[in-house]
Amino acid sequence: MPRFREERIAENEAIFRVGNERMADWEERHEGGQRERYFCECAEADCREKIELSFSEYEYVRSNPRWFVVLPGHEVADTETVIDRHDGWFMVEKDPDVDHIVGPTDPRS
Repeated sequence: MPRFREERIAENEAIFRVGNERMADWEERHEGGQRERYFCECAEADCREKIELSFSEYEYVRSNPRWFVVLPGHEVADTETVIDRHDGWFMVEKDPDVDHIVGPTDPRS
């Protein structure tokens, strides 16, 4: 059973994911194949830092509703697991206890 804190963290991260999904829909962003800037999808509601990813990296993260992209140091060890480390960003996986939040809030679900 998830704790209130875990649910709140998942909700915050899901909000950033929705913002990134809206930006990813802008076709002009993908012209030229350069790296693009996305919001850090961390638990901190006031975080406005950006992460540079290629569109294919972003699509890989979006392939699972439990995966989020965060800056190194923005992961929350007791509520998520770093499953992939890259230069400048980490991919974290949310605990299955919050699937009822991250699944339905995934714009691709």
